[in-house]
Amino acid sequence: MSDDFLDIFRTEATERLETIAGLLMRAEQGDSDSSAVHALMREAHTIKGAAGMVGLPGVADDAHALEDAVGPVRESGGPLPATLVHSLLELVDRMRLGALGAPSPEQPLPAAPRVRVPAEKVDRLLDLVGETIVHRRRTEDDEGDLLLDELKDAALRMRMQPLSSIAGPLRRAVRETATALGKDVDLVLTGTETELDRAILEELPDVLVHLVRNAVDHGIEAPDERIRNGKPRSGRLEVGASQRGSLVEITVSDDGRGVDSALAGGDEHELAERLAEPGMSTAAQVTEFSGRGVGLDSVRQFAMSRGGSLAVRTTAGRGTEIVITLPFTLALAQVLLFERGSNIFALPLASVDEVVRVDHVLSLGGRPSLELHGEPVPAADLADVVGADAPPLESTPRAVVMAAGGRRLAALCDRLLGEEEVVVNGLVPPLDRLPGYLGTAVLGDGRIVLVLDAAALVHADRGGPRRVSAQALAAAGSSAPSTVLVVEDSFTIRELQRSILEASGYAVTTAENGRHALSLLDRDASISLVVSDVDMPELDGFGLAAAIRAHPDRCDLPVVIVTSRDTDEDRRRGAEAGADAYVVKSAFDQGTLLATVERLIGG
Repeated sequence: MSDDFLDIFRTEATERLETIAGLLMRAEQGDSDSSAVHALMREAHTIKGAAGMVGLPGVADDAHALEDAVGPVRESGGPLPATLVHSLLELVDRMRLGALGAPSPEQPLPAAPRVRVPAEKVDRLLDLVGETIVHRRRTEDDEGDLLLDELKDAALRMRMQPLSSIAGPLRRAVRETATALGKDVDLVLTGTETELDRAILEELPDVLVHLVRNAVDHGIEAPDERIRNGKPRSGRLEVGASQRGSLVEITVSDDGRGVDSALAGGDEHELAERLAEPGMSTAAQVTEFSGRGVGLDSVRQFAMSRGGSLAVRTTAGRGTEIVITLPFTLALAQVLLFERGSNIFALPLASVDEVVRVDHVLSLGGRPSLELHGEPVPAADLADVVGADAPPLESTPRAVVMAAGGRRLAALCDRLLGEEEVVVNGLVPPLDRLPGYLGTAVLGDGRIVLVLDAAALVHADRGGPRRVSAQALAAAGSSAPSTVLVVEDSFTIRELQRSILEASGYAVTTAENGRHALSLLDRDASISLVVSDVDMPELDGFGLAAAIRAHPDRCDLPVVIVTSRDTDEDRRRGAEAGADAYVVKSAFDQGTLLATVERLIGG
């Protein structure tokens, strides 16, 4: 059976199995009637037929077993008995395992009519939107701007999914945990129509499942204890979402015992940091659900790595509320642009607290600080924070005060360049390992900038500068920089390599594949070195290196291969093709690239 058909079946099965699970859990709460029973039969019958068509007989058999169990109830015309739910949910888990290869609930897609679009096609559409915006700004033509905005909004909405699409796993997690612990818990979902970027929503279920299990396990009390304390027998657990401008706030709150007063000092961000410390746990004992002191730290890291924050609010004896603040989308952002040295950086406006002119820097506790509105704010040269080369700051630099998770940092820079709305592209390997960045963006004039991650920077270890040495110009005594040809079919990697090299003093030209590179080499005799990927259309990197070596006028041109291929056979092929250096992307950093280029043409 074609993989395409199997993928279609898995997507459909995911939705239908979540529908079945939802109907079963409603039945367990007494919310079932004959229409719900008929719906169960329809979903099971559809899965059975489709599973048989795509060659999954085990799934078809389990669906048939579910039909057999529900059939008599349908014939009687009554509701589904709660006593059947547990065994039927086990059948659902077996079907999920057989269809998807995983026993845990997957994310269903929204129930509205739609066309399924592969994620990579949506991302490509957003890339095109970004490039179109750049070209529109270059032409300075206002015609079509409205249509362009509509295209941008439509592309952005294609990335969005409502919180309701992950409700199934939460209901199941609460049910299973409460049943195992002998507790009564009512789960309430609010704001489920709130939409989030699918890149965030793909990982959010694990985060929220951890939090609801934690709340049921050692937040909400046992029924007898709740009754003694004058509370309803059933605990209340609420998961909600609401949009706050460019941010989305997700809350998980319970009416349980709250955090011990000995731990609950400080503001909500300080409490979150204290509870997120490795090994910290509020549980009296370790259970299969929580108590190991490792969970909240991973929640905090999840929020911070996406430009968000974590806060904890609690009242002893009344409950706890955990608040995760995340950007509405990772794809589009209104940013502040500023310059340090030869580099331009972008920071989402949501993370900008204020911008000030620095007249005086204090030293508090041995580190630079600014006094703003009577409060000390740590200060640092942005070049030191991100590890970039830059000349000394002027006597009265600007400071961009960034804020995240209750902390602030005044990043000193040379000048402000203004605000701009940009399409943010995620970093791809090997550049995704660069710390402190959310991604890249293309400005209106075509320049590539790195988008800073305020959460990572304000919490980073600032034990000292982390500089990357600057390149000397290639020819000693020459005023003209050496020209490097970057050959890479990935737009993001191509432009980031260009940015790294240009920031270090090189002139850079780019090509999308080996064929394009050869045509550029024919026209430009000033190219001093080639940096090339391997896997590209039309002519790959090995073929490009071999063609360069075979040409009498450029057979000595240095060639650096930068690729994800890391086998001995691939290295041998690179050497045979004539590559002077072979850099594996998994071990890539900008220092390695610059050192290699300097060794080949900088001496």
